[in-house]
Amino acid sequence: MSRPKISVCVPTHGIPEKDFFLKRLEDSLAKQTFQDFELVITEDGKMAENSNSAIKKAKGEIIKMLYMDDYLFSPYALQNIVDNYEGTWLASGCLHDDGTTMFNAHYPTWNDDVKYGKNTIGSPSVIAFPNDNPLLFDERMTWLLDCHLYGRLFERYGHPTLINKLDVGIGVGPHQMTNKLTEEEKAIEHT
Repeated sequence: MSRPKISVCVPTHGIPEKDFFLKRLEDSLAKQTFQDFELVITEDGKMAENSNSAIKKAKGEIIKMLYMDDYLFSPYALQNIVDNYEGTWLASGCLHDDGTTMFNAHYPTWNDDVKYGKNTIGSPSVIAFPNDNPLLFDERMTWLLDCHLYGRLFERYGHPTLINKLDVGIGVGPHQMTNKLTEEEKAIEHT
């Protein structure tokens, strides 16, 4: 069997809405115009460990992160990755979805303070990067694990390719780390 172009890496965790989120995600994959992908679903520890487990199992040329409460909003999302892929990393736009309303359209931008927590890229679900000695998430982190990875991707590859299309739906609600972590827990990673 030939190597898939994209590995869609989906770290999961036990939340009450898990079945709903996974079905929505899988339905969004079924609607993609680009179908040369594999789906890698893991449930191995905390978010960083679990994300790394999915990355390590990926066989595709490109790793596409997609957290279980998120989904591909556009049927062209994977095609847009392939069309814009230049061998480095990229980020696409997203909309936020609270289950009732789509809101807060976000188009990624780069700033030199991303690695310090000024996240203008977005959720890990908006990124894709090469599966060639891939960078992994820092397993000591919870709150800034995305920003820390973005800083390291920048150090390796330079600025990301920015896809100014709303390709990803970000599931928002009480299940998110944004709402689960205390301000004290968040502050620890800023030091």
